[in-house]
Amino acid sequence: MIILLAMIDSPEDKKTFEQVYMQNRDFMFNYTYRILGDEASTEDAVHDAFLSLAKNYDRYKHLDSGQMRSFLTITVRNAAFKIYNHRKRENVTEEIYKDNDMLPDISEDAEKKDLKRILFELVKSLDSKYSDVIMLKYYCDLSVNEIADNLGLTPDNVKVRLHRARTLLKSKLEGVGINEG
Repeated sequence: MIILLAMIDSPEDKKTFEQVYMQNRDFMFNYTYRILGDEASTEDAVHDAFLSLAKNYDRYKHLDSGQMRSFLTITVRNAAFKIYNHRKRENVTEEIYKDNDMLPDISEDAEKKDLKRILFELVKSLDSKYSDVIMLKYYCDLSVNEIADNLGLTPDNVKVRLHRARTLLKSKLEGVGINEG
């Protein structure tokens, strides 16, 4: 936090930034943890998001608390996806060098894990206006009203986006050969 505050010039802005940090860090951590699944990577993503805010604080300090939460949600999501994609590339590289004679694990847990990974990749591939609402609803367990507050939308708009996102996901799942069951 001290490093972040050192990037901000005026004492008033430092105080405001600290308030923004305190109001949003737990939400950002929980949101990102649902994506990444480990504390170290989650802390890195949250730090990266606040670092981005601190570097550009003059540009964003005029935002009200709802707009700031929306900005931070999108920023931390992007940081989490960057870490997730980097981790995925590392795992693919490791798989290439593993013994090719080993039989794949076809247990039920492995199938569920693969399905979750596929679904997460499909959610990421959606336009951000749809992936944001899906992530907040199903990965963060937020209500429609909470999502509306976080993204600066009306509850009705959130419901429409959720419906459209689910329709797009259903079609994408069918496109990869996964039917509702």
